Amino acid sequence: MANLIGLNELAGNPNLTFIAFIAFFLLTTLGVRFALYAYWNGRVSDTTQTTLWGYLLLVGIVGTGYGLVGIGRITLAPDWLLELASGAALLFALVLALALREIDAASGGTATDTAPERASLTVLLLGVVGILSAGLVAFPGRRQALAGLVGASGLFVLWYGYRFGQRQLDNARVRGTLLETLLRHLLPVLLFAALISIAELAVFAGLDRVIVLHVQVVLVIMTATTLMTSTIKLRQNLQGMRT
Repeated sequence: MANLIGLNELAGNPNLTFIAFIAFFLLTTLGVRFALYAYWNGRVSDTTQTTLWGYLLLVGIVGTGYGLVGIGRITLAPDWLLELASGAALLFALVLALALREIDAASGGTATDTAPERASLTVLLLGVVGILSAGLVAFPGRRQALAGLVGASGLFVLWYGYRFGQRQLDNARVRGTLLETLLRHLLPVLLFAALISIAELAVFAGLDRVIVLHVQVVLVIMTATTLMTSTIKLRQNLQGMRT
């Protein structure tokens, strides 16, 4: 099937390639929709939540970029794009975690760190993701060791984001609000997005990467599906504010 429509095979597997193309195309499309609705919500919402909608807009943009990188590998063939996609998956999960942190801040969370401290940590985390992404592209011979670092980073991002999300779900002040709705729909997106990177631990442990790629493609589809439900909620919120 992949050969019939001119796709470049992943790991020499046409079935995996075809499903991966659909998964990345779905994620790209839904990422664009999510970004647009986040932007439109930010235009009509309270100005005090500008930063929150900015983070959600970034979630859509990075998700779109991740999907485009995956499509690029399948249509253009360079193997380094597949490695870049691994870094993009980690970046997508990180941006989701940062969005959850911003929701925590918008709801008056109990975090003791200041805005400059959060900004410094954000720069540090983005730097780590950038270094890992560059390493995956530049040092293919060290792929197994780097996979361990990517997987461990995915675990940290998942813990970091869920720490804020679960704390606010237990907060009576956010129940029944838009913030609770965002939390309940973004947490599953974070889970599946982070699991894409966490699956790299199997490569580090010695499992055939082709098997891991199959699992990661399924996780991309689950990520896109949960992102779609979040987009629906953003659309409903926009409609509610306009009426």
